[in-house]
Amino acid sequence: MTRELTASFDLLPDAAAYDAGAEALYALAFGPGRHAKAAARLREGNLCRRDVSFVALAKDGQLIGACRLWPLVTDQGDEALSLGPIAVAPDQQGQGLGGKLVEACLAASDSLTGLPIILVGDLAFFEPYGFKRVPKGQMILPGPADPSRLLWRPSPGSDAALPAGKLLIQAAP
Repeated sequence: MTRELTASFDLLPDAAAYDAGAEALYALAFGPGRHAKAAARLREGNLCRRDVSFVALAKDGQLIGACRLWPLVTDQGDEALSLGPIAVAPDQQGQGLGGKLVEACLAASDSLTGLPIILVGDLAFFEPYGFKRVPKGQMILPGPADPSRLLWRPSPGSDAALPAGKLLIQAAP
């Protein structure tokens, strides 16, 4: 059950100034093993799309949430964005702030990119945002992951198909 948000906060586009705070929040939320996960490998050496990534700041300026999108391409040439990680400060969890961050990222991506979005996560949480399971064998992550947790969402109004192939970091232009 989601509690009503008790914190007054602002959702802002991500910026380099938030990197240290976001990384500290990710470390707190996911621990030291977070870098070994397959989804984390898609972020190594990659640059997040700050124009479609968001942070939540409390009125006192403290970073209390972060959600980022990362450019990917498959070995078949299909482009996509990877959503995650999403983290919310422990004292703000269970109030829907993570959902607000996801909504902001999806709306910005739909408006600015038209790209499908993939992630590794819980279908129960992400299904209300339009995510569904990737059919087994359709996409290959750079490391082990539970295939039932590989999810995707097309951009509404886009005719982009589900990306296929091995997921790779998309080189910056």
